Amino acid sequence: MHFGVDYYPEHWPEDRWAEDIRLMKQANFNIVRLAEFAWTKMEPVENEYHFEWLDKIISLFEESNIKVVLCTPTATPPKWLMDKYPDIYPIDEYGHVRGYGSRRHYCFNNETYKEYTKKIVKAMANHYKNNKTVVTWQLDNEFGCHNTVRCYCDDCEKAFQKYLENKYETIENLNEKLGMAFWSQTYYSFESVIIPRHTVCDYKEGKMLAHNPGLWLDYCRFASQSVDDYAALQIEVLRENGVTVPITHNFMAKFYDIDYNKHAKLYDFVSWDCYPNIVHGPFDDIMEVSFQHDMMRGYKNRKFWIMEMSSGPGGWNFMGRAPDPAQLRLWTYQAVAHGADGILYFRWRPCLFGTEQYWHGILDHDGIGRDRYKIIKQVGAEFKTLESIIDRTENVSEVCMIRSFDNVWSHDYQWHSQGFDYNQILSYMHIALSKLNINCDVTDFSHDLSKYKLVIIPAYNISTAENAEMLRKYVKNGGNALITFRSGNRDEYNKINGLTIPGYFRELAGIDVINYDALGKDMIKIKGVTGDSLAAVWADIIDQKDCEVLAAYDDCFYKNSPCITKNSVGKGTVYYMGCHTDVDTYQKVLKVITENIQTTKLVDKAVEGVETVYREYGDKKALFVLNYNDYNVSINILVPVKKTVHLEAFGVTVIY
Repeated sequence: MHFGVDYYPEHWPEDRWAEDIRLMKQANFNIVRLAEFAWTKMEPVENEYHFEWLDKIISLFEESNIKVVLCTPTATPPKWLMDKYPDIYPIDEYGHVRGYGSRRHYCFNNETYKEYTKKIVKAMANHYKNNKTVVTWQLDNEFGCHNTVRCYCDDCEKAFQKYLENKYETIENLNEKLGMAFWSQTYYSFESVIIPRHTVCDYKEGKMLAHNPGLWLDYCRFASQSVDDYAALQIEVLRENGVTVPITHNFMAKFYDIDYNKHAKLYDFVSWDCYPNIVHGPFDDIMEVSFQHDMMRGYKNRKFWIMEMSSGPGGWNFMGRAPDPAQLRLWTYQAVAHGADGILYFRWRPCLFGTEQYWHGILDHDGIGRDRYKIIKQVGAEFKTLESIIDRTENVSEVCMIRSFDNVWSHDYQWHSQGFDYNQILSYMHIALSKLNINCDVTDFSHDLSKYKLVIIPAYNISTAENAEMLRKYVKNGGNALITFRSGNRDEYNKINGLTIPGYFRELAGIDVINYDALGKDMIKIKGVTGDSLAAVWADIIDQKDCEVLAAYDDCFYKNSPCITKNSVGKGTVYYMGCHTDVDTYQKVLKVITENIQTTKLVDKAVEGVETVYREYGDKKALFVLNYNDYNVSINILVPVKKTVHLEAFGVTVIY
């Protein structure tokens, strides 16, 4: 178990370093992260490298047996570089230069920046490749943060044109596949294809976006691939220059501009930045953070690190609420329960200058450790006793949820109805499962589904016949699936496929969607396994054919039409849900389904605000029990032993 903190020695006088390390050691830390924003400190002028300060702090950590995550500093190109090559700056969709003064001020497709990236990364690799204290490298910092994945400069347009030529081979093929006959948008060469910048019909305030949806989707894929290529460049330089230890990058929650399913393949393990109370949110429910953890674990189907864990109030121009110190412990256990075997808090001490003066850390501005330091020190001591559980056991889930970035991007561009939010739909269903104490993996169709009792496919609009065939084989052999509205009716080019909805999944669901109602922010009544509830955003009007009806509409001209159906396929079952609803109603629906398929019961009865996460390895079994309430609760658990567990406010226990 790696347990530590993000540290910025360049912000503090050297005579403070030893005291900080002493306090870190007392807090049971065994790892720190360094240097992700320190390019100018390492190369103050071109080709003049200064690693002496970094060598000194690393040697001090070595003396205290604290390991180091060393970062490439490419998130903050230095001023001397930007003044020499201003074409490195990214361009926004309106043609404005996104200039100097903060961070992430570079274009992923700028060849000059790539060359300077190689130089600084090579210099660092050669200097630290044999340093035994450096046990992991992190690339850059938060790729794409601050809306920087999609650049609209000339370099990106030329690279995009080449990307399209490699994909479609002929311009005639591109025009046909993407439907460029609409509005006379037919292109005569790849050099004539535009990058989808701001255009005449765009009305951003009303979220009206007018570019060809297929071209937009290809642009999203291209921009994501550009980040992959830039990361791969850094990894290649590190490996070619002798770095053999693991390499990672810190992903972000509620951030969808990079296809993390693909991006994760570049790294030895995934890490991410977790701020339940501050950024990458706001989160509708603390259990939404569990959804993010499960996504991160799912990208490589293995354990992950938290490279930045919230340690206090944060903010740039204003401060957020101060968490209860007990919540810091709870959030850390939540991460570990869902598969984190590395936790580094952000940050050690808040800076006295610069943009993040209000971003608090474990210590206060005066360098004194108070309640936050004490509780984190306690967590470090507890983890020593739980090390075998954390290191040896793996998360076990009987349910998985299918998610794709093509659908993230497609739904975001044409969102069907006012209030439609693909990621919210998935999040609500995952939260509902968490409230039922049912663990859920989040993955894509590239992974083996056979180990799951239930596969949930929400709003899987861009899909293929191959997806449907994979699902058919799974269900026919005894699996169970839940498919929802807005699934199966677009192809890989973001065109409507013209099939009867639910398109590729029609045979599996055993229904026809014969009409639909884009409800937007209106709500209509539904009844059945949902209880007397409300649907919002979308309503499929269903011809159930021979399927069993589990719920129906109780409103509008389609009153009594089915909204949830059940169809037998081979040895398995396919459920179809034609409307969106709230977490409580999803919980009712999923309770019926999971009871029907007999998922393992972890608790006797769910307690509001309490989550249980099950892990095992061989005969070693563990249950993490997490109380997100600000009051005491009791819950009767059934595995790994039958026992009544009493938890204080924001309390945690691990049963094994």
